[in-house]
Amino acid sequence: MLFLATVISYVDRQTMAIAAPVISKEFKLTNEEVGRILSSFLFAYGVGQLLVGRLLDFIGTRTGLAISIAWWSLANVLTAFVTRPWGFSFLRFMLGIGESGNFPGGVKVVAEWFPTRERAFAGGLFTSGGSIGAIVAAPLVATLIHYWSWRVAFIATGSFGFVWLAFWLGLYDTPERHRMLSGKERSLIVSDYEFHSPQQNVKWLDLVKFRQVWALTIARFLEEPLFWMFLFWLPKYMVDVRGLSVLQTGWTLTIPFITLDVGYVGGGWLTSRLVARNWTIASAKSLVMFCAAFLMISTIPAIFSNSVSGFVCFLCLATLGHGAWVSNMVTIPSDMAPAKVVGSLYGISALGGGLGGMVFTEVTGIVSDRYQSYVPVFVISSFLPTVATWILIRLSRKMERLALPQ
Repeated sequence: MLFLATVISYVDRQTMAIAAPVISKEFKLTNEEVGRILSSFLFAYGVGQLLVGRLLDFIGTRTGLAISIAWWSLANVLTAFVTRPWGFSFLRFMLGIGESGNFPGGVKVVAEWFPTRERAFAGGLFTSGGSIGAIVAAPLVATLIHYWSWRVAFIATGSFGFVWLAFWLGLYDTPERHRMLSGKERSLIVSDYEFHSPQQNVKWLDLVKFRQVWALTIARFLEEPLFWMFLFWLPKYMVDVRGLSVLQTGWTLTIPFITLDVGYVGGGWLTSRLVARNWTIASAKSLVMFCAAFLMISTIPAIFSNSVSGFVCFLCLATLGHGAWVSNMVTIPSDMAPAKVVGSLYGISALGGGLGGMVFTEVTGIVSDRYQSYVPVFVISSFLPTVATWILIRLSRKMERLALPQ
């Protein structure tokens, strides 16, 4: 269910990016204006994860994720009826608020249901829904636009979430209350995540006192701009610079998003294998994440490639690296803190990622308009993941657990 929710969220958030060449032509939008529309999603998404992560710790994952997907699906459907440019910004903002619950909720579910040694792989599996969503979104939305219109594309993609919602409410509950668990299974699962839980409520101010929290937040601020550039600007780049049609772009972009999916699953699997060979979780994740960051430097030869095929090949290495990096990053909050505060900790770190993506999305629009080139932003963003990983390891004291009051 978490995997499918993530697929749907990425289809919905990418619909605007794929439709951007058509919408910008119809509404006479510059790249800077498109960047402002896209960054409105990221602002709401970043700040929303901070607030929703805390909310999920109080209302629980079943209700929280239900509200989240209903909210963002409605926002996506309503985008089909926009008649003024400001409407896109407003509804992308509303979409960001709704989607901000997906990853904090998913990470919290993983912390509730899986033992520590299995969380990287479980997190990689549900996170891989993002790349599957991107794979599905590109040809699906492009085809809907080509044969019908961009308005039909928003209605069609926005409807998927309501189907998911019916199954979620019928199937999911927490381990304490799930009717399909035996008493022995419930006891095993609950004891794993409650044993080290703090005895008192932990506030945001308590969490931000820790170096580890700042390490997570800064690392995500620096690494995520590369991914948001891929997700939001590649469709327009392929049309404007590489000369492809919207339909050709949609099908071409399935390739790097397939390798992104391999990275999501493979990164978590590799870490789990190293832990099974008696590596510590921190050492295993550090090695995998440094290797993944190095792969993301492939963005530089991609942008300078003279052919579309060469560009896509190097881009595949970069998306492979990002997938492996993120599959390990998303479960670090559950390694550092007990399940009761994972949503809050994840939300704080996600705020960094959202703000980094928002700033870089705006900068990409401004730079590409002013200099008629995407090269500067591609080059700069390719080195940021390596810096982010180094800061994460050094500042977090090798991902040390938070010394929360007992």
